[in-house]
Amino acid sequence: VGPVSDMIFNDTWVSINGDITKAQEAKISIFDRGFLFADSVYEVTRTYEQIPFLLEEHLQRLHLSAKRLNLPILIDDQEITKEIYNLLKFIQAPQITLRIIVTRGLGELSLDPSTAIGKNNLIIIAKGKNENPPELYEKGVSLIISSEQRGHDDLAPGIKAGNYLHSMKALQVAKEQGVYDALLLGENGEIAEGTTFNIWMVKNKTIYTPPLSIGILEGITRKELFKMTKRLQLPLEEKVFHRKDILEADEVFLTSSGRELVPVINIDQLIIGNGRPGKMTLKLLDLYRQRIKYYIEEQKKGRP
Repeated sequence: VGPVSDMIFNDTWVSINGDITKAQEAKISIFDRGFLFADSVYEVTRTYEQIPFLLEEHLQRLHLSAKRLNLPILIDDQEITKEIYNLLKFIQAPQITLRIIVTRGLGELSLDPSTAIGKNNLIIIAKGKNENPPELYEKGVSLIISSEQRGHDDLAPGIKAGNYLHSMKALQVAKEQGVYDALLLGENGEIAEGTTFNIWMVKNKTIYTPPLSIGILEGITRKELFKMTKRLQLPLEEKVFHRKDILEADEVFLTSSGRELVPVINIDQLIIGNGRPGKMTLKLLDLYRQRIKYYIEEQKKGRP
């Protein structure tokens, strides 16, 4: 392990079936089906003051993803939660990125899932996270619309499985073009979602986001925004939209657990709105952060 590896693994600890090690020392069998066939599901969340945000919702989605893959999870949520908090004790950082992975387990060199031995591997990776740079929210980001499609096969839509090749390819092209990230298309050329985020636009003070029916992931932050806007009676609609629609939007923003809400000010080198983070976007970001603060305070009262 050299200097480059040390930088990658800095402030990172791993729990594998409850055994905690430094990231450099973490090992799993090459016969694990998650490694061989991407036969796994996962969730990513972050902590605030060492408390995982909306962990219950992430674990619920983990089970939904596993159900769609016919991947039995034989570990209960109480055990997963316990292992998460055990791991968090090893990192002295207020903000931590958590990646929770459940694989089908070890098996033969066969696609047949029945060859698995029936015991999941639970891998939890915890890495100290710096605060997202303020300019992300103050200046916004640029995206491209990738030619990669999301939702054109039977397994990828709507679940967080180990195979993210379409997103990887799209992000690679975005980075080569010097932009922040990329949007993926649906089967009929509609705007679907980002590589690891949901996408939204604002037009005439109404908020729009693609419907789940086109095969996108139901983001945890996305669900929170639906609850929040309904409570505040802000106009929000699920709607299929295309490149022309999003380029003519007044505002565009993206959402994910790790980044919260990020304004998008440029797509395919074309300016969105006035080229600055929009009022609705910043209002929603502020409301979402209030929601985080309230959640953390409530969790502290019953913290394990």
